[in-house]
Amino acid sequence: MPSSVISHQAPGLALKIKYPNKFDGTALCISTMVPDINIFFDPYLPFNFRNFTHSLVGLIVLTIPLTLFLTYIFCLKIGPFFAQVAKRKGLFSKSFTYFGLDEWDNLKKKEFNKKFFIIATYSAFIGGLTHLLLDLPAHENIEMFFPIIIPSPDFLLYSIIDFGPVTIGQRQIERNLTVYGVIWIIETLITFVIALYLLRYIKKRDLISKWYNKI
Repeated sequence: MPSSVISHQAPGLALKIKYPNKFDGTALCISTMVPDINIFFDPYLPFNFRNFTHSLVGLIVLTIPLTLFLTYIFCLKIGPFFAQVAKRKGLFSKSFTYFGLDEWDNLKKKEFNKKFFIIATYSAFIGGLTHLLLDLPAHENIEMFFPIIIPSPDFLLYSIIDFGPVTIGQRQIERNLTVYGVIWIIETLITFVIALYLLRYIKKRDLISKWYNKI
């Protein structure tokens, strides 16, 4: 799986640019992060929460409703906050402005009506689905059909380099570079570059202002 922030958003950004009136860009991007919410809970749970969050069941039961809630919060509070930071002189302001975060105060113009919920709901489904699909070749198990867990094909599990285990506190972590681990690195780097390129593309063409001035 590519990294949750920036990398996973590449497909959602591409869809929003291609079909700006058919998708909610915020819901698309947030939904690509929600499946990885398990990282905050797995250390404290007696079961693997990831198996649920990275499944079609989890996509419908968890990702969609949580995305709708977070989209509401992000548009009213978080997005405008980043826009304020980008417009101030500071450590991150130039880079934020370069990638268009200074335009995120436009998100406050979003109307949370029936049309929004319809578009945001299927946008959340598609965004979450892109996360699951990108994860398929980049992990040791396929959780999409939970509660049925399918081991990844043997060639993906092949160990390229085994560095041995390392103990951190009470946890023992295996340092084993597998084929799926290499795929994870490649996917992360490629989608990271694509996502940044698309953010810059949106900024240079002032697309956020154009999208929201039509509302």
